[in-house]
Amino acid sequence: MKYMQKIKKVIELFEWFCQNIIWLVMLCCVGFVAVLNLLYRSKVAYVWTEDVSIERTSITALVLAVLIFVVFLIAGSKIQKIDEKILFIVFTVIYIIAGIYWIANVSTELRMDAYSAHNGSVLMRQHDFSFLNPGQDIYLNEHQLSFVTYEYLIGFISTDVRFLYAVNLLQIIGINFVIWKLTDRCFGQNHKTNLYVILFSFLFLPQFFFLAFAYGIIPGLFFILLAFLFLDKSLESGNWKHMILCVIFVMLAVILKGNNIIGSITIAILCFLRILKEKKWRLILLAVLVMVVSVLPGKAFHAWYNKETGGVLCGGKPKILWIAMGTEPYYNNAAGWYNGCSDWLFSEAGYDPEKATELGKAKIRDNIYIFRHNPDTAYEFFSEKLESMWCDPMYESLWSGPLPDAGAENKTEFFNELYSGKSIEPQIALAMKGFVIMLFVLATIFVADRRNRKYDCNYIFLFFTGGFLLHIIWEAKSQYVYPYVFILLPCCAKEMALLSEKIHFPGKHQRTQEK
Repeated sequence: MKYMQKIKKVIELFEWFCQNIIWLVMLCCVGFVAVLNLLYRSKVAYVWTEDVSIERTSITALVLAVLIFVVFLIAGSKIQKIDEKILFIVFTVIYIIAGIYWIANVSTELRMDAYSAHNGSVLMRQHDFSFLNPGQDIYLNEHQLSFVTYEYLIGFISTDVRFLYAVNLLQIIGINFVIWKLTDRCFGQNHKTNLYVILFSFLFLPQFFFLAFAYGIIPGLFFILLAFLFLDKSLESGNWKHMILCVIFVMLAVILKGNNIIGSITIAILCFLRILKEKKWRLILLAVLVMVVSVLPGKAFHAWYNKETGGVLCGGKPKILWIAMGTEPYYNNAAGWYNGCSDWLFSEAGYDPEKATELGKAKIRDNIYIFRHNPDTAYEFFSEKLESMWCDPMYESLWSGPLPDAGAENKTEFFNELYSGKSIEPQIALAMKGFVIMLFVLATIFVADRRNRKYDCNYIFLFFTGGFLLHIIWEAKSQYVYPYVFILLPCCAKEMALLSEKIHFPGKHQRTQEK
């Protein structure tokens, strides 16, 4: 009996240790990003290539961040009587009206990966698999086959790019709905917190601008958030239906955006932590299933397409090549951003994944050697890489759309100027910089306050830190980090609600009781 009690204490201690490590790492990561945003701002020029520049955060942006914070703080006492459903519906209607206008007037001219995937899905409907010939973009980047399949299935309704934009619009609204419901469950149906998260999600304009980016970032985030929602329901109820839905949505999220495997790992870790408290075999099953469905679909796509093309596929670039490129010390544009290194290494290996893997490993060893023997180079490289990714308030949301510089012809002068970085884009970017600074500071305060540790926010912490740590070594893009910023909104909303209560009720030092 004493032996079992000792084991139980060891398990409890280990679980406490894991929780504290998660909290500490999250605090370091989100605090670091908050400081970066207070100091720097990056931007991507509205030209074909990713021309990145970094500058100091302007005084105007900092003042604007304070003003936005004050406005939300004051609004705390005014919005209390607003019905959450009404607020969500009002913003949804605004989004739909704006979205319809957007879809009707922006160009359907796609480029880069979005073009390759759409072109592949259209050709496949004609039983033409020439887009998979050696040297073609999808031949090199075989992970895109999943999105080709997604577009192929959507094509049974319509192959028009505008329809893809419309699906994106619905999923953006869906993302905002799911983040609202996750917040509601996480913080015990706190009305003011829910109102704030609805406001924050709809005012996070880069997400709306991704409407015209026909690729996997929006559907991927939509499905991984649904996976988190049904994970939470499954852990609460033990319902098999919720567990199955969690697995399905994880699979879809990873299929549509490979980096969402961070979400799969997050769910597996959460299951492991819960197992330390509850000895339920279904949690082990769930953890195993989410990892299995994160890997098997890619292999299934490869097998099917390889059969259809007569065995021409090679497997695509090994993932290690993105790390080799993401840690390349010498660069022309910005540290760690796309520079063709991965393509060159794959070509050098004769499109042989095994040889390319060895070349990638050798390249990484060379990169590490340079960093070890040149600390200043390492500091400069990783500083610039992190600043360029995390300090862009637009997250390449407009840059990813129909750029006139890339040949897109939008129907109105407003959109041509907007997608050229003219018109009101500088003002939007400035407003978003102030807004994002406020969000990161709120998130940091929330994590730093030990009293908030009673809330189960581990899915937020693990997903954010996973994204932060991965992109230290992975290819850099400010577009890639947008989902990890958005996942912070529940914490930001809760902290804003708590601060609002303190300001408007100075005599009450206790926190608002949850309903």
